[in-house]
Amino acid sequence: MYHHTKTKGDLAVLKAQVDLYEKGYMILTPQTEHSPFDLVVYKDGIFKRVQVKYRELNVRGILEVRFRSNYSTASGVTTKEVNKEEIDVYCVYCPQTDSCYYFNP
Repeated sequence: MYHHTKTKGDLAVLKAQVDLYEKGYMILTPQTEHSPFDLVVYKDGIFKRVQVKYRELNVRGILEVRFRSNYSTASGVTTKEVNKEEIDVYCVYCPQTDSCYYFNP
């Protein structure tokens, strides 16, 4: 089934929300698409900013994570490097394993 890039990202965020909720986190969502993180989670008095990515396994069966994002503007596609100081946790959702993987940026 074909997935548009935005749809893939939306699916990854939804999968992360369910996974984090099941792990006991309260899920908070920014009211804009322009924040450097997709979610904020809260547990045990600690807030964490979470960036979520959708990544398929490469031909060698490895998840490759690129610390950048792409978005379209009137003048074309723009690539922006992720500022690792603006996020606390990276979450990668992989559709082949239907799992979320978490790590510090």
